[in-house]
This record gives sequence, structure tokens and C-alpha cells, in this order.
Amino acid sequence: MTMLDDNGDGAAATHARAPRAESGDEHERLATEAELRARKLEALGTLAGSIAHDFHQALQSITGNNALAQRCLDAGHPARVFLEEVSTSAARAGDLVQRILTFSRPDQPRHSSLSLPAVVAEALEQVRSNLPPQIVVRAELADDVPGIIADPAEIQQVVSSVIAHAAEAIGERGGTIDVWLGTTLLAGPRSRTDEPRAASKTGSARDLPAGAYAVLHVSDDGRGMDPSTLARVFDPFFSTRCASHGIGLPMVHGIMRALGGAVTGRSEIEGGSTFSLYFPTLHAASAAPAGRPVGVSAPRGGRVLFVDDEEVLVSLGTHILEVLGYQVTGTAQPLDALRQFAERPEAYDVVVTDLSMPGLSGFQLAQQLLAVRADVPIVMMSGNVGPDEQAQARRIGVRELLLKPVGMDDLNRTLARVLSATRRRATVHKS
Repeated sequence: MTMLDDNGDGAAATHARAPRAESGDEHERLATEAELRARKLEALGTLAGSIAHDFHQALQSITGNNALAQRCLDAGHPARVFLEEVSTSAARAGDLVQRILTFSRPDQPRHSSLSLPAVVAEALEQVRSNLPPQIVVRAELADDVPGIIADPAEIQQVVSSVIAHAAEAIGERGGTIDVWLGTTLLAGPRSRTDEPRAASKTGSARDLPAGAYAVLHVSDDGRGMDPSTLARVFDPFFSTRCASHGIGLPMVHGIMRALGGAVTGRSEIEGGSTFSLYFPTLHAASAAPAGRPVGVSAPRGGRVLFVDDEEVLVSLGTHILEVLGYQVTGTAQPLDALRQFAERPEAYDVVVTDLSMPGLSGFQLAQQLLAVRADVPIVMMSGNVGPDEQAQARRIGVRELLLKPVGMDDLNRTLARVLSATRRRATVHKS
């Protein structure tokens, strides 16, 4: 039976309905394709995470054994040059894996753990090609800067925008932009009366939590700004006419705040400007002891329970920690580690554990260890550290979450912070 339209024309009614049916089929086809793409991307993300874990396990062995080999050689030994190249290549390989992880999940936020020196170097390479030849960019990037959690694309935008601002301040007369990347130690929030008075300074890092931060300084020898201009440079309704060359300084300020960091500026007329960007590192939450350098050697005599599901890494980790002066109990069985700890909870000063382990994950192990002894400091290592892992580590009470491969010096500094903080707490409790 054919349904008629208002004019009684059955054919007209049939033709009128056809496009709607075809449109519905097309919509269903597109929805199915979108679902398939989402599933493929999810599978790709899972595969990338698995590859990252296995690859970082291999890199941990490479970097650890390389560090031990360097310690066996005199400072002037010719083989040191080749071993340093191994360290550099391993760091690049680790950064490559993190990029794979980042771009395997394009529909999710792209915040991941990344190497700031590598991202800044790439941004500089791109921005140099857009600068006039009369502007010279000089860079000094420390290669031992701890990792950060961020979107690499956003970091590149931030760096490019600050350098674009510096280039515009220099103008056609030409000049120099100096870029320096390293680490700094902040003492934590201070009162406004503690802040140095300077009419030519805007922004402040005084409200950031105490701890170690990666800091990027960008200085130019351009025309500079007067105090009133500098005071408004991060105002979204104020422009210094360089927004067309980047995302603009107000956006830089917003991105840095969203990362838990800060951006500050100093300037004077005809004296150039310096903008400093402070990035919280992967272990910035664990403040170094006041008055002690970040690179201080770990206290001797500490007792470590070391847990990793790979025997080769247990052997390597045990050897490294013993070289650093610790007494180490190593195991490749998380359940065995839990049993040993439950039997003698006061026999260990710190636990160092992997995150991804069969049978009992690092997070599950940490929860059960803390249920036995709530004050035991736990340092966790993983080849895939993102915002979710960071948040879960904080909820559980893990003191430090480190991105593999973890260098010998990084592990040494981390244990120094953790054990020093634990001993200070114990002293305060006793008093």
C-alpha cells in the first residue's frame, strides 16, 4: 500500500522520502566508521603503552650499566667519550617513545611526561628559520633537566611565542637572544614583603610550592619596556604587537599556570628583557631539604627493598644501590617483597619498586606496604608516566614517581630527598 501526500500523488511521496532514508544510511555509515577509528586508536594506544614499558625496561638496563661502566673508568679515559654518546642516544630513544605515546591518543589530552631539553631544542630549530638573519639565537640547554608533564605542542608554542616577543623587541637593528635551560630550587610561598621590590619586574614564582623546577630564561638586548608596559604584558586586553608571531604572552601565562608553573618578566628601557618560565618537574612535589643542594649525595647506610619483575633489572638495581652505599634486598616477585616487608617492616628505610608488574602492580604493592607501615617512603619507577599515574600516586601516598630510564645520579638525588625528609619527620615527631 502506497501512502499518498496531501495532493494524492503517491510517486511524489515516495521520492520525497528517499533522500531522508539515504541521509539516515549515510549518518549510520559515518557513525560506524567513527567508532571503528576510535577502537583502532584505543588499540594503538594500548599497544604503544605496552611497547613503551618494554622499551623503557631495556633502556633502564642500558643506562644503568652504562653509568656503572663510567664509574669504573678514570676521568680522562678515552672510552668515556663513547659512553657519553650512549647516554645521549638512550635519552633520545626515551623521548622518541614518549612522542609515540603522545600521538597514539590524538582524541585525548596530549599531556604526557616529556624531555624539556628535547622539546625546547626542537622549538628553537623551528623558530630560527623564521627569524631575520640579523637576530642571533644562542642556546645553552642542560641535558640533566628532570622530565615534566605537559603537551609538547603547547611547550613549543610557549617557547616560540616568547622568542617571537624578544625578536620584535630587538627589531630591524639586529641583536642577540640568549636561551638558557636548567634547574632551580624554590623555597616555597613567601609573603609579599619578602619579594624584592623592583618596578621593572612582573609576575612571580613566589607562590609555587617548594621544590626543584626546570627553568627556561629567554633574554634579549632589545629596546626593553618601561614599568607600566611590563606590568600589563600578561594582560589579555593589552598587546605589545607581537601576538601575530605566536600565541601571545597572555596565553603563555595561562598555559604556564595550567601546568602548575609560572612565568616572570624583567625589563628596562634600552636594557633588554628577560622572561623566565618555571616548569614543575616529575618529582617537584618532593622538596629538597632547605639549605641543601639538589645534587647532594644520598645518606649512607640506608636499607632498600628493591622490586622489579625483571631479574636483570633487580640485579642491576641492587648493584647500583650498593655502589651508592645502600644495603639492598632485591626481588623480582612483588608478593615475595610484600611477605618480607610484613615480616620485618622496620628493616627497610625505603622501598623502590616498578609500577607495571604481573600479579601485583606497583600501586597495589604500595597500598599494601603502607597498610603495614604507614610511614614507609616509596619510590616508584615506570616507563609510562602521565597525569593519571601522577594523581593515583599522590592519592596512595607514593613519595616519588620517576620516569624510566632513571639515571644513577637521578636515583641518588631522589633517595637523598626522600630519606632526608623522612628523617626530619621522625625527628620532629620524637621532639
